[in-house]
Amino acid sequence: MPTLIRLLALVWALSSVCANVFGNSALAGGRLLVPSDVLQVSVVNQAELNTVVRIGPDGTIALPYIGRIRAAGLTEDQLKARVTAGLRRADVIKNPQVLIEVTNFGTQVSVTGAVGSPGVLTLDRPTTLTQILSRAGGIREEAGASTVLLKRRGPNGQRIFRYDAKAILSGKANGANIFLQNNDEVYVEQGAVYYLYGFVNHAGSFPLSRPLNVQQALAVGGGISPLGSEWRIAIRRRLPNGGVEEIPASLDDDVHAEDTIVVNERFF
Repeated sequence: MPTLIRLLALVWALSSVCANVFGNSALAGGRLLVPSDVLQVSVVNQAELNTVVRIGPDGTIALPYIGRIRAAGLTEDQLKARVTAGLRRADVIKNPQVLIEVTNFGTQVSVTGAVGSPGVLTLDRPTTLTQILSRAGGIREEAGASTVLLKRRGPNGQRIFRYDAKAILSGKANGANIFLQNNDEVYVEQGAVYYLYGFVNHAGSFPLSRPLNVQQALAVGGGISPLGSEWRIAIRRRLPNGGVEEIPASLDDDVHAEDTIVVNERFF
């Protein structure tokens, strides 16, 4: 029993040390500066040393009395410490109080495809795949059974990571742990859809997330309008060669992806 107690005490002590180490790392972390970030570098009560610089493609900046130093890959606090040390070495000011502020972020991610508001978004803080999809308006309903692609350029060319959209939405694919990098491209594939046209209550496109027949597909769109005829329905279906054929359809016929169901006017 004493041995077990000592082991438990040792485990607790190690856990405390690890918690302190990782906790301090998290506090000291934050967004890393990247090329194209624009920085306001200020020295308190030394207006002549204040400057605005953009981090160059090589990750460096040039400052008065200090010269060119690396900025990309550092946090604002780390760069502040480096600039402070540089001013001390140059013997410009005895106790410089340096302030670093990012005025324009160079980190961007494009989000396209089946999202609410596709476009290019700025990363002003560490951002996950789940967060960027939320900022882009979320995954649209018709993409629920498709794939989220993350395209990332690296020294060995582009890599493509694939995630199930439904798993992202449900949290099974832990998008909260997938952090984005500068110039990442996120593309949400549109899932299978079909279209309703003609004398229906709600024309438009609808997700084909499960097998449907014509009657079920029409019900999703609000059914046939009072002037439509369930006996005069046609399906326009795309052929493998790119052409389109129109075939008469009954309510029991299966619906294929990209089908356009056309309900014609009934005879009086």
